[in-house]
Amino acid sequence: MKTAQQAAANWAASAGRAQTQWQTGVESYNGDWAGATTSQQSVMLQNVTQAVQSGKWARGVQAVGTQGWKSRTVSKAANFGVGFQAGASNQAASAAKIMQALQSIVPSLPPRGTFEQNKIRSTSLMDQLHALNGSLGAK
Repeated sequence: MKTAQQAAANWAASAGRAQTQWQTGVESYNGDWAGATTSQQSVMLQNVTQAVQSGKWARGVQAVGTQGWKSRTVSKAANFGVGFQAGASNQAASAAKIMQALQSIVPSLPPRGTFEQNKIRSTSLMDQLHALNGSLGAK
């Protein structure tokens, strides 16, 4: 029988194979992921609500604690940079849409001036950007 240390070492050593198998599984899926996922939203809401109301969610949070959250989060800091790189093209696409929107919106804003005039200008910008909500993403 393996020791706990051997089992942990084997698990860590399998990361490359597991990553390849995970990617292959995702790429070979031919179902309707979005449809299957959204069809279960009522189940998700029911389960989350039940976990919160029963206290299970709070117990889980408390079991990890602030120090546990910090150490577990910091141990994954390298993933942050990986995510930035993976999302760079989407960020660039969104930024281009936002800049294009601003080029259209800014000339139509009221003039700068007093504090009150600047609040109106800011609110106008906010309102016009909000009207584009959902259209400035990478998709």
